[in-house]
Amino acid sequence: MSGFEADQRGAKKRDYWFTVLLTDPVAVPITNFLARHRWLSPNQVTIVALLFGLSVGGFFATGERWGLIAGGIAFYLAFVFDCVDGKLARATGVTSDKGQALDALADGGRRASASLGLGLYLWNLGTDFGCAPGPMDACGQFVDSTYNDVIWLLIYVVLAYYFLEIAGAERSDPAPGGVRSGWRAALAKRRLLPNPGMPDVQAVVFVFGPLTGLVVPALWVGIGMVGVAILLTVRRRLR
Repeated sequence: MSGFEADQRGAKKRDYWFTVLLTDPVAVPITNFLARHRWLSPNQVTIVALLFGLSVGGFFATGERWGLIAGGIAFYLAFVFDCVDGKLARATGVTSDKGQALDALADGGRRASASLGLGLYLWNLGTDFGCAPGPMDACGQFVDSTYNDVIWLLIYVVLAYYFLEIAGAERSDPAPGGVRSGWRAALAKRRLLPNPGMPDVQAVVFVFGPLTGLVVPALWVGIGMVGVAILLTVRRRLR
């Protein structure tokens, strides 16, 4: 994976908050273990990440609470192994065009699977709640709410895709504009970038929301985060 400069562990010297605080504490030990024992190559780790990522949608689509929890955990594990493959490649000095292609496939597969599965989950809320067909106000209101929730998901997916296209979110170092240098320096000591990125947004929407059951509020937060990021990116490019 290309991106920020890496340290001696193969971890990036600065990274997004979700990665540094909740992913690297798991990914770095796994990377160190694999680098010592050479049980898996970076490409094989990417395939593991892809398998976890593709399973996310299946779990979400069950329409059950346990499916949300399992999907959130699977998304987290997919992201962990997606970080491991890059760290392992940097630590061992093994990179290839095939590896970059597999990494992009794993990233896209995880996002697409999670988005589709969460959409099916929200849709199922309006079809599996035991209401008989007919002009029933309570049921009708519930169905309308469910359709609105699906629309929120679609808005999030469109905005997230647009932001990835215009900013390259995970592939470039975000400009630190709007944050005081002292604050940036304090964050840099902890390897934290001054502003959230798409990994943080995805964590809110596909991990924290499903695990807590607050799926729709998490979508609102994700939409707000991506919306602000788009405005800042456009402002930066128009300067």
